[in-house]
Amino acid sequence: MIDKIDEDRIVAAITDVEKKTSGEIMVVVGRSASGYHLVPIVWAALIALALPMLLLLVFALTARRLYEIEWITFGVLAFVLSFGRYRFRLVPGWIKRGRAHEAAREQFLARRISYTHARTGILIYIALAERFAELVPDAGIAELIDDASWKPVIERLTTKLREGRVADGLIEAVESSGAILAAKLPPQAGHHDELPNKVVLL
Repeated sequence: MIDKIDEDRIVAAITDVEKKTSGEIMVVVGRSASGYHLVPIVWAALIALALPMLLLLVFALTARRLYEIEWITFGVLAFVLSFGRYRFRLVPGWIKRGRAHEAAREQFLARRISYTHARTGILIYIALAERFAELVPDAGIAELIDDASWKPVIERLTTKLREGRVADGLIEAVESSGAILAAKLPPQAGHHDELPNKVVLL
């Protein structure tokens, strides 16, 4: 995760950027998009079911002994693989990306980003375990700025996540997003800050 100093740096970047645009930026940082608690059970079950076929090629075992081996294997693997450092490695990349994408949409709704007056909010979401980043614009922004404009922002942020430079990546993403927003949504008279300038840590 990020510490208080990094959190303050990100908040300062958001505050500074929002002085130059009528857009609103919210940052959400999650440890992971999902616990993937069923993954170790599935892997343990598959290995336990396949093991008897391998054992019978080498040993002459009774059905009772095979049954006992299956249960012991399943129990041990389900326990060991449940530890986070193993569990996340067992999840296929496409499942991680899909779950993180869903989590970003869930956070967009949960943080009430679409409640801004002109629907000019964006969410920058990252899931640390998945090393996933996504930017979700509200309808007012999507009408003015196409999705391709955000792609380089997310690519650079994802690179920083893989390098372990989470705060630096988020600050750069906030500043880059702010520049894009300012070009299409300059400050408006009477506009006030509608979303909290903070980092939501999950």
